Amino acid sequence: MTDKSEIKVFILHLMDRIGYAVNCNDICSILSQENIAGYFECGDCFTELIEAGHVYDSGEPDEKGEITYLVSSSGKTIATVLGDQISSSIKEASYRSAIRYLSFEKRGATVNCHKTRLESGKYSVHCEILEKGRRVLEINIDVDTEKEADTMLLNFRRRPEVVYQGTMALVSGERNYIFEK
Repeated sequence: MTDKSEIKVFILHLMDRIGYAVNCNDICSILSQENIAGYFECGDCFTELIEAGHVYDSGEPDEKGEITYLVSSSGKTIATVLGDQISSSIKEASYRSAIRYLSFEKRGATVNCHKTRLESGKYSVHCEILEKGRRVLEINIDVDTEKEADTMLLNFRRRPEVVYQGTMALVSGERNYIFEK
């Protein structure tokens, strides 16, 4: 994107979709990683959004002490009304990039998983990721042994973001996650 108004709409859309306070550096890093806008150009647009009242200081700094911002009601209106002008593939790719970039802990995600022994002697493994009370991933798998179930639970608890990323990549058809890693 080269038009500043498009970049601003995109920033508002992305921040609104993320749904919690983020700092300017994180947003600009995401946009530059996705080749949507240059880092400094994004920074200029972000400053203009602050000055226009479309984003505002959340009042709570992040873990690095940086100011975090939220989208105002006017910014949400702009993101909703003008967001359709942005290609859905660009919006989705950038949102996935944001999810990868922003840690699960920072996003307020929690992991729940457990195993249940079935009447057949097999085990059912249930794993889910909740983000601020909203389920973003739920997986149920039946396995033959308790050892398999325990291994799956351990791996899911250790790296839920990798399971999430891999699942998103596979079901979206964006990449062959298993063979490219």
